Amino acid sequence: MSKYKAKTVFHSFKYAFHGIFVALKSQRNVRIDFFASLAALFLGFYLHISPIEFCIILLVISLVITAEFLNTIVEFIVDAYFGNEYSILAKMSKDIAAGMVLISAIISLVIGGIIFLPKVL
Repeated sequence: MSKYKAKTVFHSFKYAFHGIFVALKSQRNVRIDFFASLAALFLGFYLHISPIEFCIILLVISLVITAEFLNTIVEFIVDAYFGNEYSILAKMSKDIAAGMVLISAIISLVIGGIIFLPKVL
């Protein structure tokens, strides 16, 4: 067993919410993604999208937020390991993680367009 293992389920949730708070506080793009997610959810309610469409919106929101969190993790680990020293491996790792976020964001915009545009036009 790890000495860092949470003692109770309550502690696990506490640490998870703390992680979300740290990401929101430290990462501008995470805040943007959360705001865009809320906007998409409110738009879905306003336009009365179907339950299936709503589930799809929730899935793409989770895709983007998960990608953003993974990107943040990569950045923190790479920065901790390499510090202020330049490394091509550090750059490649960060660029690939950023690309992951970009792809998920583009996919979410396409799916959002497919779902929302017919209801707006």
